Amino acid sequence: MSAVTAPLKPAQAHDPARGPRLQVVEEPVRRHTVAFALLILLVMGVAIFAAVSLNALAAAASVQARELDARVVEAERHYAQLVADVAALEDPARIREAAADLGLIPADVGRYLPLDRNLPADGAPSRVEVREGLTDPLKPVLSVER
Repeated sequence: MSAVTAPLKPAQAHDPARGPRLQVVEEPVRRHTVAFALLILLVMGVAIFAAVSLNALAAAASVQARELDARVVEAERHYAQLVADVAALEDPARIREAAADLGLIPADVGRYLPLDRNLPADGAPSRVEVREGLTDPLKPVLSVER
């Protein structure tokens, strides 16, 4: 395997008009590595403390959620029991027996009375007479005196 090398650039000649080529280098600034290390340790400690605190808060919220789930399950069970109790109380046989214990007797054939006029609750349009001097057309409909 062969490698082709690029031709070398000729060294640039130093131009005295540009200034000296060498410069005096000042002493490097001392870095405070101990202070930097302590700062890093402090930041890491705060980050670890925050992570542990968030984990503890999440665990507390999880315990509270489990308690709420248990309460919901208990409430659903109680609701189901109440629904069953209501269904047992609505049983027609039980109602007949309770009525007989109270001395009630079964009713004869049902009767009803036909009304001569339509009431607004019937859904049928009623004739509203607006009397002279009344400004509210619903007053005769809502009044007892009709």
